[in-house]
Amino acid sequence: MNSPVTPADDRVLRLHIEGVEHLGGDVRLGAFIDKLAALKAALAEAEHMVSPQSGHHVDFRVSELSHSSPAMVGLTPFTDSSEVVPWAVVDTFLGFIDQVRRRRAAASSENAKLVSQLRRLVAGVGEKFERLWLDGTNLRPIPLDAELASALDDALPDIRHEFGSVTGTVRMYSGVAKQPYFRIFPPLDGVEIKCVFSQSLLADAAEAVERNAIVEGHLKYYEGDLWPHEVKVRAIRVLPKNDELPTLTSLLGAAPNATGELSAAEFVRGMRNGWRDAQEGASE
Repeated sequence: MNSPVTPADDRVLRLHIEGVEHLGGDVRLGAFIDKLAALKAALAEAEHMVSPQSGHHVDFRVSELSHSSPAMVGLTPFTDSSEVVPWAVVDTFLGFIDQVRRRRAAASSENAKLVSQLRRLVAGVGEKFERLWLDGTNLRPIPLDAELASALDDALPDIRHEFGSVTGTVRMYSGVAKQPYFRIFPPLDGVEIKCVFSQSLLADAAEAVERNAIVEGHLKYYEGDLWPHEVKVRAIRVLPKNDELPTLTSLLGAAPNATGELSAAEFVRGMRNGWRDAQEGASE
């Protein structure tokens, strides 16, 4: 097994969370976990911007930690891959936040996932926490505040709604969250669609995992995209496996009177002749 490469430098990205006053400045455990999860997901989306085809290779170690109010977590990126420079992910992440705050980030589907995770990160200011900010080595404080939340809302592309269906392979199933979901992968590289469903469809969704299926429901598209990014599922139809499909041999005799008094060979020959006559008539 390859050992993680030593970080290119010892810079640290720090997230600070100042809790609410009635808890003495402390942060609830659930809120703390939510913020770390949102930060982790946002950094993963930033890596995708840096290297869309390489997958996720950059990880973060907790290099600093303080529980006193405000709580602080310091992160240092590292990787065992030569395809991505670890700190480039952080630079892209911070650069995008700066673009959003300056209202210069394009409202496009390419940025939408990162915007969504950043909205999760800043959500709850004044309720779950008093202040939230980023800083780090040679990095001035970056407030994650209501002003940034408003700018993030503007950075999301418009959404159009349709009713329809998508077909693909069902994977990444989660039936235990408040909003159960799975992801469906159509037969096109780089496309995955989140499918949220109700508890009444739990059994159907579980049966569909690692199967090809048709998912019907309320489709949400980012404006200008050909594929939806999310489906609110109404029905799931699991398609047969390849070994469950009928073979030519199994169809033998399935329609014994289809050719009338003609043999199969005569029936096919007649169809060919009819097609040839029609072509010749059209060319005259």
